[in-house]
Amino acid sequence: MARVAYLTGRSYRGTPLAPGVVPPLEVKSCELILAAGKKRGIDFDVVYWDEMDLSQRGFDLAVIRTTWDYHERPDQYLAALESHERNGLPVLNTPAVVRWNMRKTYLKELGPSAIETVWTEKPDARTVAQAFDALDAAEIVVKPQVGAGSIRTVRLKRNAWSEADLIHGPIGPAMIQPYLRSIETEGERSLFWFGGVYSHAVRKIPASGDWLANVSGARFVAEAPPAAALEAAEAARVRAPKDLLYVRIDLVLGDDGAWRVIEIEAIEPYLFFDFAPEGADAFVGAIARVLGL
Repeated sequence: MARVAYLTGRSYRGTPLAPGVVPPLEVKSCELILAAGKKRGIDFDVVYWDEMDLSQRGFDLAVIRTTWDYHERPDQYLAALESHERNGLPVLNTPAVVRWNMRKTYLKELGPSAIETVWTEKPDARTVAQAFDALDAAEIVVKPQVGAGSIRTVRLKRNAWSEADLIHGPIGPAMIQPYLRSIETEGERSLFWFGGVYSHAVRKIPASGDWLANVSGARFVAEAPPAAALEAAEAARVRAPKDLLYVRIDLVLGDDGAWRVIEIEAIEPYLFFDFAPEGADAFVGAIARVLGL
């Protein structure tokens, strides 16, 4: 039986997690992964990512899963993953991929499929005002270059915002993007690949009157993506690091009718297995191939 460390965090949105426990949102997916593992001779052990003795506990591999507190201490997180690898425990996705994916400046590398973005080290009133013109946008979204869960993300309308609105926005380096109106109707599309093989897709539709598709009240539906969305995602994926165990690519329909990649998540993506349970077998199958099973 192969042993795999299933890396999770010590807390989720400020609430401590007991040893061996994953965030409530992930419980079903975790159950599906563990069950699929048993069928393939893989025993998963849910452990904290910052347990520094993992390399001494007989694991064959560590897989990053619900480390959803990493953005609170990103430097320590990366150092811990690198330490695990240095001490002989392979980590997937690799620390090098984590480093690349941690700051959303990777969007610069994805070619024309990526959403147009203004980058700034200081999201002040002057920079934001200029971004409206640079993006030719009636509305914009300002969010951190390093962040998760739409924390410190603000939406602003041209001629209807003030500097005070930025108090709730990013504290450090930021990215500014046009607000795409289709998010309210079409929603976002999340597409998944495991071991380089396409697995499934989920449509994320915000609650009525909302515009964030990853918060409470949003509706999730497993459905095949439009062909053009899959094509745009693939065009971005070929520019991302190779040999990814898993990757989620999020897209939104642009006002011009073209699909735009808004994020590539190769660190700790929510996999939506409770909506697409067949994905758990594909995910564990990719892990089995890495282990030579």
